[in-house]
Amino acid sequence: MKFEELVKDLRHKISFEAISEPRTNDVALRVIVNRSKDVSDLLIFPHADSKVKTLQIDFPNYITYSVVYEDYTVWNNEQIYEGESFRIYEKSNYLDYVQEEFRLQDKNVKHYSLACFEHHIDIISEFEPIITEIFL
Repeated sequence: MKFEELVKDLRHKISFEAISEPRTNDVALRVIVNRSKDVSDLLIFPHADSKVKTLQIDFPNYITYSVVYEDYTVWNNEQIYEGESFRIYEKSNYLDYVQEEFRLQDKNVKHYSLACFEHHIDIISEFEPIITEIFL
């Protein structure tokens, strides 16, 4: 599954499960999220009738990432992105800051974002993540 496929899916919502830095040869950053069309499934997961799928999102490398509790996120109309729960930003303050601060204007970096129920995760990376469905 490609991240761009998830960006096009506007029906599912996600919840944050975990983030880690495995530091293997293939994975520098791992994010685990639960995904469902029904937000209430995400609130009481796991339960017998739940239609939740768990996704593991592995970045081979990353420049920086941020996890912010939803209560502290601020809407910004100047930002341009595609997607809903899974986003790729074309323009964002975070991307501008990282490119300027770390002198990355000549690098092909992308701003990936996960707008989870209760959390917002932003990742700046040169590498597209690898998505795998897992079972917890």
